[in-house]
Parts: sequence; C-alpha cells; structure tokens
Amino acid sequence: MKNFLLFLSLLTLSGNCFAQTINYTNIPVNSVVYYNTNTETWGKTCTGNCITFTKSLTTGNNTFSEYCTNELKYDPNSTKEFLYKGDLIGYNQNSLKFHRLYFEDGELKTEKLNEKELQELFPDCKIIRVSNFYKNTMKIKRPLFKDQKFLIMNDTNKMFYNYYFENLDNSNEAFSCIFTPKRARKYYFSPKEKSVLYNKYTFQIRYMI
Repeated sequence: MKNFLLFLSLLTLSGNCFAQTINYTNIPVNSVVYYNTNTETWGKTCTGNCITFTKSLTTGNNTFSEYCTNELKYDPNSTKEFLYKGDLIGYNQNSLKFHRLYFEDGELKTEKLNEKELQELFPDCKIIRVSNFYKNTMKIKRPLFKDQKFLIMNDTNKMFYNYYFENLDNSNEAFSCIFTPKRARKYYFSPKEKSVLYNKYTFQIRYMI
C-alpha cells in the first residue's frame, strides 16, 4: 500500500514538472519580437535569419495593435498578443476570437484557432460556443461544489464591441471572453453603450452534481 501511494505521489509530481505554464501577458508597446523566416517561429530573441517587429498601437478610443518593420506597419487584427510555443497568438476583444499570426510574402497573416487549439491554451476552461445561444440566451451547468471557468468561443460572425458582464467581475481574467460564475443565476453580457446593432446576452447558470 505504501509503495502504491509513493507511486501516485511521484506520478503527480512528474506531471507537474512537465506541465507548461502559459504566459498570457500582453506584449508591451514598443517591445520587439522576432520572426524567424527559416523556422517560421516567433520569439523574444533572434537566432538565425529573423525579421524584427516593434509593437505600437493605433490612435483613438478603440485601439488595435500594430507591428512595424522597416518603417512598414502591419495590422495583426488583434488588441492583445502573447507568445506560445514559437507562435504569436492574437486576441481580438471585439470579436472574442484568437488567431495565430505568421508572415508570408511580405504580409502579416492570421489563422483562426480552432476549438482543440483553444482547449490546449486554456485547459482549465470549459468552452461554450456563441452559436449555441437561443434567443440570445444560453443555459449552461457548473459544478455545485467547485468553481468552473468558461471561455466564450465565437464561432459566428457576430461582434461584441465594448461588451462586459453587468453582474459579474471578470477583470482579473487575462481575456474578456473568460468568466467564472460564482453561483447559479442569470449573468448578462452586454455592450456598455446601448445600440440597435448589439444585443444583450444572458447566461443561465445551473448547478450540476
């Protein structure tokens, strides 16, 4: 019995050793990132044949990122970016979408992340799809005795410009599409300014045992 418990402890420790901590920290303005044209990977340092990009922001209230090289500015179509396993991942807070960025034929291009890739990035989140809203309402279940994070995956063409949760604080999350409901009730995901173009969405949370 003691040997079995020792084996379980070692197995747990080894799993923790190999688990990779993902750094979702936004790449700061004026920071430099490098794109290796040989390996087609991104990094904070340059080894080999690399293109140097410097990050800046657009002007105005709804700012987007820009990446500049050789005095040419490129639009990554994202409001936040972070590095992961050699990829530069962009997040657009207006569309709630994540995408991979790559440089090809003199252009900065994007490739939307699929559900499997999102689950790899956010293993502690349960993914819920925007397409599952019915009359702007979605019923989802969470465990009764422990918290559960949810990630809203926008698999539609809908936009969520300046949205926030009316009765839930998710400001400590790395991204606006992630939330943790603390109890069974209705939560409202709404635009900060009323508009005929943008609807209010309701998450109806229920407990499951």
